[in-house]
Amino acid sequence: MSERLPVTDLPESVAWVLTELNLVAADGTVDRHHVQVLGEWTVRFGAPSKPVVRTRAKRGPTKAQKRSELTNAIGEYLMARPGSTLQEVATALNVSLVEATTASHPVDWLILEESELVEPAERMESETTAATRDRARAALQAASLLVSPLSHQNYTGLLREGRVKGPSVARIVQLFGSWTAACTSVGVASGEALRRNYERTWTADDLLAFVERYLRDPVYRGASHQFDVWRATVNGAEKVPSLGTVRNIVGGTWNDIRTTTLRKMRGTWQ
Repeated sequence: MSERLPVTDLPESVAWVLTELNLVAADGTVDRHHVQVLGEWTVRFGAPSKPVVRTRAKRGPTKAQKRSELTNAIGEYLMARPGSTLQEVATALNVSLVEATTASHPVDWLILEESELVEPAERMESETTAATRDRARAALQAASLLVSPLSHQNYTGLLREGRVKGPSVARIVQLFGSWTAACTSVGVASGEALRRNYERTWTADDLLAFVERYLRDPVYRGASHQFDVWRATVNGAEKVPSLGTVRNIVGGTWNDIRTTTLRKMRGTWQ
């Protein structure tokens, strides 16, 4: 009788125990004595069995993952429908208003409040712009007492000499639209027409188109302090206005300008 047995002839559970104990030779056989010892152990303590392998139940996405997915979905929706309200977003994506509000924070510069959907009858000028406009009027009146009619060259000369303190000619044109309009607003004779290089380069609609392009770039998140950073990246092949120019000609705060632009963008898909 052979002293070795093929392990394949043994019950699977016995073969598994012998393998785990490193008693199986390279040729797939095991010493008969080892099998007898294991048999005696089985009679006394019960048949060996393979351990039960416990697998963790597959879990669904976490709350953070769900929120991230919802944020991405909201972002895609707003890029296609900028100027939407939170309620419109929630309804379109079939989520609660609370969920939409929480998940929309990273992309909320493209959202309009319900109260912002309609342009107010009157828009208040920012305190800074109003103050600068008042300074310009005072400077023009003071300059007209020294030179009349008051040309833009004469005004610039008075500024350089320190005889008059006020905004530059370019700033005055941004505030009033033209040199003549600025002088007329305070009853001052304007002298000769302002040369072309001081005339406005852009209309308000032109400037809002630049703001729209900026708002569509997700890198800058619609922040006012990033507008001139964005401008520097696209100012090579074309001339792009500064945020100061946009504010001066369009008027209002950055939020006013963003809201006006979003209403125009909303009009393209509504």
